[in-house]
Amino acid sequence: MSASRQWEALSPALTPWLLETVRTLGYANMTPVQASTIPLFCSNKDVVVEAVTGSGKTISFLIPAIEIILRAGSIPRGRVGGIIVAPTRELASQIYAVLNSVLEFQPTEPTESTILKAQLLIGGSATVASDVQKFLTDTPQIIVGTPGRLLEFLGSPHVQSSSLEVLVLDEADRLLDLGFDKTISGILRLLPKQRRTGLFSATVTSAVGELVRVGLRNPVKIVVKVGDGEREQKVPTTLSISYSVLSPDSKIPSLIHKINTLKYKKAIVYFPTCASVVYFYTLLTSILPKLQSSKSADAQVFSLHGKLPQGPRTKTLNSFINTMKKSVLLTTDVAARGLDIPEVDVVIQIDPPYEANMFLHRAGRAARAGRYGEGYLFLSKGREEGYVDLMEVKKVRMHEAHEIELSGLKTEFYKCLRGWILDSREKHDMAVKAYVSYVRFYTKHTMTSIFRMNEFDFVGFGRAFGLLRLPSMPELKSAPNIPENGWLTNDIDLDAYRYKDPQRELARQEELTDRAAKAAAKQGPPKAANKSWSEQSERRERRDHRREKKRTKRESKAAVIENDESSSDNEEMEEDWKTLIADRKKKRKANVSEMAFDL
Repeated sequence: MSASRQWEALSPALTPWLLETVRTLGYANMTPVQASTIPLFCSNKDVVVEAVTGSGKTISFLIPAIEIILRAGSIPRGRVGGIIVAPTRELASQIYAVLNSVLEFQPTEPTESTILKAQLLIGGSATVASDVQKFLTDTPQIIVGTPGRLLEFLGSPHVQSSSLEVLVLDEADRLLDLGFDKTISGILRLLPKQRRTGLFSATVTSAVGELVRVGLRNPVKIVVKVGDGEREQKVPTTLSISYSVLSPDSKIPSLIHKINTLKYKKAIVYFPTCASVVYFYTLLTSILPKLQSSKSADAQVFSLHGKLPQGPRTKTLNSFINTMKKSVLLTTDVAARGLDIPEVDVVIQIDPPYEANMFLHRAGRAARAGRYGEGYLFLSKGREEGYVDLMEVKKVRMHEAHEIELSGLKTEFYKCLRGWILDSREKHDMAVKAYVSYVRFYTKHTMTSIFRMNEFDFVGFGRAFGLLRLPSMPELKSAPNIPENGWLTNDIDLDAYRYKDPQRELARQEELTDRAAKAAAKQGPPKAANKSWSEQSERRERRDHRREKKRTKRESKAAVIENDESSSDNEEMEEDWKTLIADRKKKRKANVSEMAFDL
């Protein structure tokens, strides 16, 4: 082991208790990214760090952040010494947990005033006002949080950022991809320019370059590569990635086969949308026991997506991390970046992600910290096979998996799926919602030369989702080979297909009666019957967006009252709120991002 990779090489520049802590936590030697970053960041250099997932980036910025604040001395009450920004609540929570595990080892002598504390700021739990109150009571020096909540927090007159020593943006490209560019710019405007700043990511994009020019002063770029020359890779060498070219009706049976036969402690399965996760989680938890052989151990299945409230999201993630059973997590890209989940051996991607860079982050949940891992990608027959060549250009090499005979499993799966769907109309509604969201995902894919809607198999995927009839969608109007009225089966009477929920069934029967009466009176069916599913979904999203605006406005007014601001401050906050909403509207019109279908 090179001397430069040993923690002792950082002495005496690093505080003694920090050196002892990293060894106690099991970090015997520094990883390449830690050995390259920590000395520079600690020596008052701004850094832009690009390294593969699982390479130890979190420790690379936590140790320097703590060291820089310790050197600055006592931070006055009500002032922030360090800020760490993460794109998702889950990643922010994990960074906060690692930070606290390090701070637990700090000595309590000579005085309590030298003890560093941290605070987590994420949406979905406490209000901004309660976060500010906790900050003033506990006086933490380091803040970890997501962009929106951080901007609101720093905007409080009770929080002073003039003493800030260090700022870290983790998964910096993802922060900008999610449309946080205006929020990040707002945060930077509230911070002093005389600070140390670090940007960390597995993929540094051109958008990050714009942020570098705005927020950093003569930064040092650190790129930690795997392999050399033509064999350079963007994924760890311990990660083996294979792909399968499948028909639509083979994807889920192939997933079930892998769940039943692969050797793993934990596996993560990525779906493109929240509705897909909800639907296939409900389906698989019901029919998996019927499709598992006597030799295969039952796998515990979890689901995680961006539309879950924060409490259930945190509970699900912790349960998946802490379970001792063989387990599978069905999720979206909400769990694709930065999360360090121990013992993940397998990652399966049902479809290529919305953006090519996200592929690296998904696959990187396995093979972390030197462990061996396997990645699997499912592609549809046709142009999607070109995705393999695209990833080759991006230095991600995959090999084609051996074809497996699944005819028996497919027959059994679709038999179970048919019976499950026919059990209640609620399940078919879930299937339709998942199908519509999947089509919307496909239409908004960034790689349009590969993922073309004119080659999308609407009927094949409809049957794969278990639909009895294709929904009314604008995308279907020009699609070829669509059955008359969208029917995928001719032995089901949808009017007799009932909800198990008595109230929903009663409402449906009343609607049928009303429609029949109007038809008899030659008034035609009500307009709602002709609305497409995608149009109804967009209408619901607009309604939810209006409710969110009202909630934000109420919280802003409450914060004004609680902080005893003057009437002029009140007007300024109201104007800021209106500007923020206008910016969001402009952003939605100008750009289409992954948030368009709410991952």
